[in-house]
Amino acid sequence: MLQGRLPLVLAAVFAVLAGVVAYLAIEKRSDDITEGWQPIEAIVANRDLTEGETISNDNVAIRDIPKALATKSVVTLEDMNRTQIRGRKLAVSMQKGDLLLWSHIHTKTGQQRLAEAVQTKGRAISIRVSPESTVHHWIEPSDRVDIVGVFRDPRSREMVSMTLLQNVIVLATGRIGGRTNRRLLSEQDKAYNTVTLQLLPEGAEMMILAQELGSLYLTLRNAEDNEITDLGTGKTTMQTLVTGERSKRISKTQAKMFKVEIIRGNKSEKQTVP
Repeated sequence: MLQGRLPLVLAAVFAVLAGVVAYLAIEKRSDDITEGWQPIEAIVANRDLTEGETISNDNVAIRDIPKALATKSVVTLEDMNRTQIRGRKLAVSMQKGDLLLWSHIHTKTGQQRLAEAVQTKGRAISIRVSPESTVHHWIEPSDRVDIVGVFRDPRSREMVSMTLLQNVIVLATGRIGGRTNRRLLSEQDKAYNTVTLQLLPEGAEMMILAQELGSLYLTLRNAEDNEITDLGTGKTTMQTLVTGERSKRISKTQAKMFKVEIIRGNKSEKQTVP
C-alpha cells in the first residue's frame, strides 16, 4: 500500500521544497531591491554655482538618494565629513539640485593615481627637462613625442645627437596628469621640470642611462602621427652640420610634406611653401 503511495509522497515533498526555494529566492530578490532603495545622504548644490566657486556649507545641502544610485562618483555626507572638500573649488558650473560629483571638484591631480594610467607591461619613468627640451612646455599629458639624445661620442670625443625612441606616450608633466583640469591651473602650476613617459622596461633602462650620460630633448608629434621611421644608425655630428650633409635632402622633403596655413579674412587654406 505504501509502495503505491510513495511516488505521490515524493512528489509532494519535492513540491514543498520547490516552493520553499522559490519563496527564499523571492525574499532574497525583495531584500536586494529594498536595500538598493535605502536612502543615502548625498551632497547637492542648494543654488546655481559657477565654475571656480568655493564649496562651503552655504552653497551645498544634503539630499537623500537611493543607495543604488549612489555610485563612487557621488560625494556623500560621509565623504564631506571625512575629506577636505570644503574650501575646494568647482571645476564646472552646477545648477540648483545637481548632485556633487568627485569630477566636479577641482584638484591639481584630478583624483588620479598615475599607476592607473600605466598600461599592462608598460613602465612609467620621469626624466629631467627644461622649457627648451619640451617645446617650451607645449608638451602635455597624452601627447606623443620622440626622444632625442645629445652625447659625447666615446671614440671620437665629439658631440653627437640621435633619435633614441619614437612615438612615446607622455603620462604626466610634473604633477599634472591626463585627468587634471588644466583650465583652472595658473601658469605657475602648469610649469614643470620633469616629464613622465610610458616605456617598456628596456626603454626605461635606456632613458636612465641616457639621462646620466647626456641631455634629452622631446620632439612633439601630431596626435594622429603614429609612424615609426627607420632611422638606421643615423646620427648628427659636427661634420653633418659643417658639410651640409643631409641638409638639402631634408629641406626638399620638408617642403613637399609640410604645409603652412594662410588666413585671408575669415577663410583659411593650407598651401605648400616652396
